[in-house]
Amino acid sequence: MKQALAFVLTPYNKNSIAALTGALETDPRTETLPLHFVRARGDWARRVARLARHHERLIVALSFATLSVPNVAQELARLRTLDLPGVTVIAGGPHPSGDPQSTLDMGVDAVVVGEGESALPALVERLLSGESVVGLPGVVTRDASGQVVKGPRPPRVDLDEYPPCGLRHRRFGPIEISRGCPWACSFCQTPFLFGGKMRHRSVEAIAAWLDLACAAGYRYARFVTPDAFAYGSEDGKTPNLEAIERLLWEAGRRVGRNQVYFGSFPSEVRPENVTPETVALVKKHAANDNLVFGAQTGSPRLLRALRRGHTVEDVYRATEVTVRAGLTPYVDFIFGLPGETEEDRELTLRMIAALTAMGGVIHSHTFMPLPGTPLAHAQPGRVDPQWHALLDRLASQGQHIGQWRKQEQLAALVST
Repeated sequence: MKQALAFVLTPYNKNSIAALTGALETDPRTETLPLHFVRARGDWARRVARLARHHERLIVALSFATLSVPNVAQELARLRTLDLPGVTVIAGGPHPSGDPQSTLDMGVDAVVVGEGESALPALVERLLSGESVVGLPGVVTRDASGQVVKGPRPPRVDLDEYPPCGLRHRRFGPIEISRGCPWACSFCQTPFLFGGKMRHRSVEAIAAWLDLACAAGYRYARFVTPDAFAYGSEDGKTPNLEAIERLLWEAGRRVGRNQVYFGSFPSEVRPENVTPETVALVKKHAANDNLVFGAQTGSPRLLRALRRGHTVEDVYRATEVTVRAGLTPYVDFIFGLPGETEEDRELTLRMIAALTAMGGVIHSHTFMPLPGTPLAHAQPGRVDPQWHALLDRLASQGQHIGQWRKQEQLAALVST
């Protein structure tokens, strides 16, 4: 084959690649383009090289977050040492979108910033036809003189116009039901990449895609959203109980209630939206035995500084409501936040002790500065050594999960 595109597939980008595959499959400019999926286990650069030698032109597409930067940089350096004149590397996802210039510096030829459903097919068409991609909406690249050129921002995507999966290539994942976030937490990339107004895929569109996916072998219904309990909400904050119930009922009709998961990863919820009414809908229409929501810290001062938009009391109430309904609350915390004081840490420890006593499970993270956010230039977090024994003990009791140690190491490595 003369031309093709290869996605580098990791455990962390399957959802985005499923949606991007769907966009390429359904766009007239790219619908016949052969697609390959290279699994990123160890030395993926050499697997890409083997594939490239069977094509005159191969576009290698990367989608990655900041945690993956060390591996991506290493493999790109290896790829560039090989004799592959027909290879073009493009990138998108959270990290390239937040810091396109450093991504270009790693050896990428063009970066899709933000939403890729419309920008990716346009970029691929230009590359394969030999046309310049300089100035293409949603794309950052270098011109002939080496200067970085940012194309104009394209219109926001209407989710109903694009598939959430790649049917022909059997690339399935949780269905994205909402995009954007009105809260603008200072550590989070979501509102800065996708805007402050939440957009929703309609129940009708979700049901239609579920029908097609089930016919192709998809057997469950999970969802991607910044806040599952804000689905259908006009302001992205106030729960729309009718829309949530319609969504869950339609999903259950297609896969059965015992295969519907809502409010658990990757469709966690905000604590102030955990109410007896919203939780009752989960109990009635979904199969998950837990709810995931974020506390991030037990310090009221830090919550305000982070612009979280909820209180400590909201977290306690959400935990109580969840436990009373017979579900397990999984509560997110971020350790090593910028400006965290000894008093803040003590308040967080008290909250952790209280929540676990109530029946909650702690999901821990170590703060990592993410490009494009207000805290992009903050120092990476470190977990207070005095906490190590507590977190290990809670883990041994089944009350703590998380990869805080790995995140601490990676955060330090990325920030050097």
